Amino acid sequence: MFKTHSQTAMVSAQEVVHHKLIMLVDDDPVFRGVTGAYLGSQGYSLVEAENGLEALKLLREYHPDLVICDLSMPVLDGIEFVEEVSLEYPSMPLIVVSGTDEMSDVAKALRFGIKDFLAKPIINYEHLSKAIDNALEDSDCHFSEQRDFASQWFRVDDGGEMPDEQELYWHLEYLQQNPNAARDLLHALLPEKDTSQGDWKCSYRLLQSTDVMPLVFDYRWLMNGQFVFYLVDSASLEHAGVASTLLVRALFDDYLRNLNSFSADLKDLAGIVEKGIQCSNGTGAVNALFGIADLASSSVSILPAGLDSQWSDGHDNQHITAGNQLGNGSMKNFITRDLPIDVTGQLTIGCLGSSSFSLNIVRKNRLA
Repeated sequence: MFKTHSQTAMVSAQEVVHHKLIMLVDDDPVFRGVTGAYLGSQGYSLVEAENGLEALKLLREYHPDLVICDLSMPVLDGIEFVEEVSLEYPSMPLIVVSGTDEMSDVAKALRFGIKDFLAKPIINYEHLSKAIDNALEDSDCHFSEQRDFASQWFRVDDGGEMPDEQELYWHLEYLQQNPNAARDLLHALLPEKDTSQGDWKCSYRLLQSTDVMPLVFDYRWLMNGQFVFYLVDSASLEHAGVASTLLVRALFDDYLRNLNSFSADLKDLAGIVEKGIQCSNGTGAVNALFGIADLASSSVSILPAGLDSQWSDGHDNQHITAGNQLGNGSMKNFITRDLPIDVTGQLTIGCLGSSSFSLNIVRKNRLA
């Protein structure tokens, strides 16, 4: 059923033009009452729904500027609702609220591009205001559909540069205090294990202990055939490993989105992340590695940043020394360039007693 709060005027076509319209989806009437009253006091118009199915019907009628939804709901639960919205309204900003015992569900929702999440109960409603402001601001950005919650916590300017002083949002303190939630979220950031472009296939395998913060791997394909990737050992920094890992992820994405040319450069990428670590409160040096597979030249270049690695092309093996940590002068490390890929190549990394990682790059049309 469509409802408004006393602090918020009844929604009309004219009001929607002049005021941001927020949809609040939650089966708890007390939460809707308190949250709706706060949103009304901030000048927002409001549409309420008690479950995901009702919310989908109202979405088609009212076209809100932003949706706030719970994950634990009857009829159509939050995960199903988020998935439907991401397919039908891919540019719609979504903020998820969730109980602390539902972090695995939050992790599942990440793949649908949620803009932020807040833990229930919401103790400080200023956090909700900040999340809404950031999500609405980012919805006007050309690349907003590519950003998810992690990118909201680290802001960059229009040129892809870090500001001189970068503040971390409150979420990172929450994750630091809740290591199980942090592990769930970092695991959920891992991309598909197999990916291909043209004649090339890349796949990774990651084995790690569930008792420690994980290795986090991510990659992007560029239009020129470059396969750009990184690996961060979030356990290598005891108190700020999660924040540092999320910072790397956000700046990696922003760097690639803001490339002035079609080619990525390892020194430039490392330099941006180093500056980000220096500008951010609550982050620090971590063990990491950056790489670019240039499939046009059938070669790989590796910049170590605290992680030892081994490269093999099936004939020769080459050890790549860890060097300085990311955030502690990794730009001074030697880049191992033009490692050959004839038919196949493999990069392997092992963290003693906790994890092992391998990345395989294969030229498909050369397979027997």
